[in-house]
Amino acid sequence: MSIACIAYLESLLRHELAQHTPDVAKLSIALGAVELSLTSKDVSKQQWPQDLQATVQELDAAFEQWVGGVTTNAALTAAPSTAAKVKAVADAVWSKLNKGYSKDLQHAQHVYSFAALLLPQGVPGLKKQLDCAGVVTTAYAACHALSRRFPQHADLATVRMQVSEDHCWVQLAADGGRLTSVEVTTDTPAKRGLPVAADAWSGWLYCGGQAVLCTPHQALAALVTSLNPAISGGRKGSDSEHLQAVQLRLLEVLLEVEPSALYPAALCALADLKEVAAQDELDAARDSGDAAQLAQLLQRRPGDAQELFERAIRLAGGTIGSAAPLAGAAAAAAAAAAAAAAAEAAEGGTVAGNDAAQGGTSIEAAQLPHVECITASADVSQAVASSAGEMWNRGGGSEGCRQWYVYSYLASFLGRRAAFLASCSGMGWEQQEAARQTYVAALEAASRGAAVLATYRFCPATDEQLHKDIEGVLEEVFRDGLTAMASGGQICDPAPLTALLLLWDGVCHLFSGKAKPSGWVALLLKAAKLFSAQTRVAAAEAVRGRVSSSPMAAASPLWGELKAAQLRPLFETADVPDIGSGGQNERAGKRQRR
Repeated sequence: MSIACIAYLESLLRHELAQHTPDVAKLSIALGAVELSLTSKDVSKQQWPQDLQATVQELDAAFEQWVGGVTTNAALTAAPSTAAKVKAVADAVWSKLNKGYSKDLQHAQHVYSFAALLLPQGVPGLKKQLDCAGVVTTAYAACHALSRRFPQHADLATVRMQVSEDHCWVQLAADGGRLTSVEVTTDTPAKRGLPVAADAWSGWLYCGGQAVLCTPHQALAALVTSLNPAISGGRKGSDSEHLQAVQLRLLEVLLEVEPSALYPAALCALADLKEVAAQDELDAARDSGDAAQLAQLLQRRPGDAQELFERAIRLAGGTIGSAAPLAGAAAAAAAAAAAAAAAEAAEGGTVAGNDAAQGGTSIEAAQLPHVECITASADVSQAVASSAGEMWNRGGGSEGCRQWYVYSYLASFLGRRAAFLASCSGMGWEQQEAARQTYVAALEAASRGAAVLATYRFCPATDEQLHKDIEGVLEEVFRDGLTAMASGGQICDPAPLTALLLLWDGVCHLFSGKAKPSGWVALLLKAAKLFSAQTRVAAAEAVRGRVSSSPMAAASPLWGELKAAQLRPLFETADVPDIGSGGQNERAGKRQRR
């Protein structure tokens, strides 16, 4: 671990957070230099930059020199509007790049990848490509550099970044509306610089017109959130632990210094990293059979991963329900009770006071229902509320949560936690019941995202990542979770199936007029078989009046007998003829996950 590099990055971030108009380029260059150094496919080349500060100064100087040259661009000089200037800047960025995008391109989201192309000697192995975030960040940084240095371009200071769950673009107005949006990521010059099309604006890629409009400090948070620890060309899940540590530390600095800068995706990134850090300790406690330590680690704490996931949902305008917090309390209570019994047995008497172990875990505390958590800073809640108002009070006002990922993040987290609890066999406590409650909480979290899915209509050209993520939740949360719950026989609790039916209603809305993916339909029917007929009837009754898609309405009386020959056609054929498609007999093939 390079203490010098981390200290420099933290100092640079703190410095920029103290500025009214932070220098995005400099921080992005620094982050890119570290990311590319630590994620090389060649393990022998995974090294910290030898002199990060000198590298940043060299590339920042090259970038500023290029910005100065852009001022002589005839298109920029003659631009009649701010939007036209943004297009001219974007054209200048694209002039240094190869045309097109590569779906497999990694680590190309930083200004570093652009500025390195400006050096006379270049950087060996660096492609002349940026991904979507890289183009937007570079154009955004160039616009602000122009506004600072050249009075005739002061209007470019109003340029902001706008980010959705899988895309970003430039925005010119404080209300974040469509007509003042500017697309700069297309490699077709004629289409570059135009506002987002009206039909696309209402879709998932643009967050239904409710995407995050970044403040200058949120733009810094976006840079940190975009760090990608995946090893280049490595197997799935092969990440740089050093880069994860860097990202975690910088997100913690943002939470400490400017909590309002952490929009939902940034909070989820922080929560994800906290989970990774905590899981190593949990695994060690389980493997050593230390019930007392496990009880202490399972105790909910202010600012833990689950609390951050829940806060992200609330910030996005959503709700978390009650099952998730209670599941966490149940797990801690069960483990704490076991720890207390173990301690009493070891001492041959009663445990002194209320401590379940020397670690100080209180049984009463573990059994308490979830209490709303806050971070160490007393101003965090107010800052988050202010940030929520900034994010959602635009473009026609708040219309509820339009983000799916915040729910899938929480559902996946709870699913992993439930699987961990189920793995704690032989520890002398009721881990199976704690695991069951946590699985139910995971399913409920995903089902609450159904309302988000119902607001969109799936577009194959733009929504591939949404497709993959829903599939991941169906497979890793619902299929795996329900299979684990059914290990002792058919499931008699209707709550898990109720959650699945509610999520499926959202899927039906999302694919309205289209066939639902056949693999998903098979998963749905196979999962329903894990429940008794009486339980299926109870679940169908529980969702009556809560589901509104035509396929689910038609399927309502069919769940009890579960005749696949009747249910399958309701979902595998388009419920409404899709103009320009194959019509009623259209079938959707299962996509390969990457």
